[in-house]
Order: sequence, then C-alpha cells, then structure tokens
Amino acid sequence: MERGTDKVLRGFLDERRREATAIDPRLAVLVDELQGTVGSGGKRLRPRLVLWGYRAGGGSPDDQKDEPILRAAASLELLHTFALIQDDVMDRSQTRRGRPASHVTLGGQASRDTRRFGESAAILLGDLALIWADRLMVESGFPPEPLKHALTIYNALRTEVTLGQYLDVLAAHAESPTEEDALQVNRYKTATYTVQRPIQLGLALAGAGSDAIETIPAYAVPAGVAFQLRDDLLGAMGDPAQTGKPSGEDLLAGKPTWLWARTLRLSPEAADLQDLDNLRSAVIDSGAAADAEKKIAELTEEALHALERVPAPNELRRELAELTRQMVWRTS
Repeated sequence: MERGTDKVLRGFLDERRREATAIDPRLAVLVDELQGTVGSGGKRLRPRLVLWGYRAGGGSPDDQKDEPILRAAASLELLHTFALIQDDVMDRSQTRRGRPASHVTLGGQASRDTRRFGESAAILLGDLALIWADRLMVESGFPPEPLKHALTIYNALRTEVTLGQYLDVLAAHAESPTEEDALQVNRYKTATYTVQRPIQLGLALAGAGSDAIETIPAYAVPAGVAFQLRDDLLGAMGDPAQTGKPSGEDLLAGKPTWLWARTLRLSPEAADLQDLDNLRSAVIDSGAAADAEKKIAELTEEALHALERVPAPNELRRELAELTRQMVWRTS
C-alpha cells in the first residue's frame, strides 16, 4: 500500500512540474528538489497510519488503484515534507535522509549570498509543499460528507504541528529547558501530528463515528511521545549511516529535548560542556539516557494497553501493535 502512495506522489508532482515550467523553465529546479526530498526515503509513517485508520473504519483500499484514500494518505507525506524543509532551515541542518537539506541544495542556484538565497528558496518550497498537500487532500475524490469531516481533522493537524513548532522554537530560546516543556512540544509537534490525527483522518474518511475516533488519543499520545523520545536518543547517539542525518547536532546546539532537559536536571554542569564526546558522556553518566529508555518502555506499554480498547478487528490491532514496536525500538 505504501508503494501506492509513492506512485500517487510521483504522478502528482510530475503534473505540478509541468504547470510550474509552463510559467518559467527556471522553476523546474524547485519542483525537482521537492521530488527529490519526497523520494529520498522516510518511514511513510503518517500515510501508513491513515491507511490503517481507513481499514479500521471499514474501508477497503485497493493497492492497485489510484483511488481517493491513496491520494489522501499521500497528502500527509507532502505536508510532512513541508514541515521537514522548514525545520531544517530553523535548525540550520545540513543534511536530511542522507542528502543535502533543501536550503543547502537550493543555495547552489545563486551566484552570491548563497546561504540567504537557499533559506529563502527553501521557505518558499515548504510553502509549495503545504499548498500542494492541501490540494491533494481536497481533490482526493471522497464524497462531500466524509471529506468535510476529514478536513476538520486535517486542519487541526496542520494547526497543532505549527503551534508545536513554535513552542519548540520558544523553548530553544528560553533560559533553560524543562522536561515538562519538552513533553508539551512532543505531544503537539509529534504525537498528535504523527500518530493521532493520521489515524483519525483515515477513520473519518471511512465514515467511522465520533465514538471510534475519540478512542484514538489514549493510544496515540503515549505512542507518539515514545516515538519522539526514540528520535531524540537517535539524534544524540545514533549512527548517521542509519539515521540519514548528522549525529549529535541537537546536543551541540542545546536543543530543548526531553533527553537534554533531563540531563541538565540530573547534571547541571553539563550546560558548560562543548565537546560532543563529553556531552554524550554526560547524557549517559547522568542517567538521562537510561531514564529515556525507561520512559519509552512505560509509554509503549500504556499505548499498547489503550490499543486494546480501540474498536478495530483483532488482526488490525495486532498489526498496529507491531508497527508501534517498530516505531519506538527502531535504530534509524
């Protein structure tokens, strides 16, 4: 089924490229960069969860057809690309998924002030990804009633991830990060955006009632926070060959993750460290890394327990349980 969403994305972006180059051939590089970013890999987690929700709600997607649910699911991958592009600009990240970040690639198009040009172009590219994600969702082909219900969830998703990103930026410029602030960011920047809303979107498109949709947060929030805590650990300690991005950048930048906030609470002197090896040692020696692993395990258990109350066939609950374990115990 994920192959179906990839096919939809390729076809959709090919059409957008033709439209853009009809305006000016120089715009091809912009769409090419978006196609390259979308096609560079990624877990396709949000589309997978949309499709899971659709099936849990009684829908029967056909992987062989370019049907509405595939377009709706693919729209979330474009939306995610928008978020990644702008996140990389804000974090000044140089790579993404093993390739140069979009603002780095686009900067090469300018003959002077390449950094400013690249960041400006990447912001516009992110805007395009968001606009085209909206178009893909609205023009997915669903009947008006389920689409109207789904768009309410889709709009909540877009709002929450943007507000969560602002809280993340705010925390990054605060005097000192707290674990509570980090968990608040994790909830809205990751848990609702990555897990809760995609499943609810799929359920809504399948015509599921509000009772079923309202069972999802009890599972999705702890699962999503556990997913982000794993991401923080991989960002601090992971192997770049597996994660596709530099390791340790968050620590060097003092990014206000739960892991770093926990480290500072247990070992305040870590705030004065500059060397990456010493920073990593502080995370481990303080006990923060072990605490993160413990919290991931607790949140995963909470999520899997809540999943038992989600009204879905047993086979689908087992499938989501396995996907949850993959999400939180991954190495990339």
